[in-house]
Amino acid sequence: MPTAVMRSAAAVRADRRILLLAAGTVMTAFAIGAAAQTAWVYGNQGGVVPVTDRILANLSAVAAMLLILALTGVSLPQRGALTVVAGVLGAGVTASGVRFASQLALDVYVDPSQSVIVAELSSGAAVAWVAATMGLAAMLSQRRLRLQVVNAAQDRLRIELALQALQHEEVRVRREVAEGLHGSMQQRLVLVVARLDRLLDSVGDVVGPDDVELLRQVRSEIETVREADVRATSRMLYPDQLEVGMVPAIRSLLGRIPAAVNTRLGVTDEVRTLDDPSESRLNRSERLLAVRVVEEAISNALRHGRAQVVDVRVSLVDDALELRVSDDGRGFGDEAGPASGTARLADRLRLAGGDLRVTSVPGDGTQVVARLPVDSLRTATL
Repeated sequence: MPTAVMRSAAAVRADRRILLLAAGTVMTAFAIGAAAQTAWVYGNQGGVVPVTDRILANLSAVAAMLLILALTGVSLPQRGALTVVAGVLGAGVTASGVRFASQLALDVYVDPSQSVIVAELSSGAAVAWVAATMGLAAMLSQRRLRLQVVNAAQDRLRIELALQALQHEEVRVRREVAEGLHGSMQQRLVLVVARLDRLLDSVGDVVGPDDVELLRQVRSEIETVREADVRATSRMLYPDQLEVGMVPAIRSLLGRIPAAVNTRLGVTDEVRTLDDPSESRLNRSERLLAVRVVEEAISNALRHGRAQVVDVRVSLVDDALELRVSDDGRGFGDEAGPASGTARLADRLRLAGGDLRVTSVPGDGTQVVARLPVDSLRTATL
């Protein structure tokens, strides 16, 4: 059976349940309360009232009303206001008639007067109308609440899809810009350096030594820009080895740290399976964000903490990656300074449904723990 049909049937059952519960509660309270009140009033006046028979007659009206509502009540609001009014009036009159017929059958009344008949029918119908109205109101309230929940879920889904689209687009742009820097920009700078070399070879006897030295400095600066700045910017936009996997990209990042800093990388078997290059279940957005977390934590450890040991641990917790970066640096205590790249990463993780925590003790290092939900795992657990 299609999901939409199953949900519709479940909604109908829920509507019928709340309708019958609300209407049945009101009418049952009347059935017992009215009989008890009548017995008390007549008892104080020296009369005898068949309380049990009255309760049974009243409960017959409850049963009749609930049967009518069970058969027609759920669909009444969908047919318009006039149909609702007519349905409630008809159900009330029917339930009142059943009640009075039960009273006659149980000998609650023997040859009742016209005024008694009118009073019993009108009071029974009034209570049935009130009960049906309250039941329909409760059912409609539940429908509105259910619709709000569905709309909220759809809004969350649209937001998640929009975020995923933005993340994929960001990764695409980052990759294209990084490839442009690494390819076109570097090639142009190589050509500029080659032309400067030819220029230096041809103007040696024409210009003075100072001008030659100036040209050599320009050449050296261009080489520095090409080797350091362009490559570093390219890596910041799109880390090395990211296409292969998250773990190779983190390993490549650690490989660029000076040898004086002791680095350790621990990856669980579950993460290696998840990040297997032959069949990776991590998309590029998830890989990029994970590597950025590690990169930012290491950068802060070296730049601000002056760490000598950096330990990176990657594990799987439920439907999320857990990235834990610890160092032996100076720490910062309660004075973490202004918002920085870590704060921006924390915002990105929150948008993805994760979180980032930083704990530090002055003189005892810093620990960064990030949780990044993985779409493939989150979908599998639904």
